[in-house]
Amino acid sequence: MSKKFFAALALSMGLLVAAGGAGAADTVKTLADRHGAYGANCLSCHKDGMPKAGAKVKNEQCLACHVSYEALAKQTAKDEPNPHYNHMGDVRCTDCHSGHAKPRLMCNDCHKFDLKTP
Repeated sequence: MSKKFFAALALSMGLLVAAGGAGAADTVKTLADRHGAYGANCLSCHKDGMPKAGAKVKNEQCLACHVSYEALAKQTAKDEPNPHYNHMGDVRCTDCHSGHAKPRLMCNDCHKFDLKTP
C-alpha cells in the first residue's frame, strides 16, 4: 500500500502523526495545515487552481480521498452526536470544515452540542 493511502486514511480518521509525539497535533491549526503535514499542497484540494476569496471546495473533491459519508460516519461513530450521520443527510463538507479557519459544528445552528471539532 502507498504512503498516500495511509496519509489519506490517517487524515480521514482525524489522526495526526508528526515528529514530536504527543502534543504535536496542537501545533497544527487548520485543515490546510493538517493536509500539508501529509504532503498535500494547495492543488490537492483546489484542482482548478488557487480559488478566489470565499470559494469553497466541492464535496466531490473531499470525497476523492475521504471515500464517502458512510465511511466517515463509521470513523466518527464514537462521537455523540455523530456529525457524519445525522438527520441533515450528506451536507456540504465546508459547512463544518474550513481549510483555512477554525472548524465549526453546523449542528449548533439549531442545537447546542458540546462536540469538539478537530
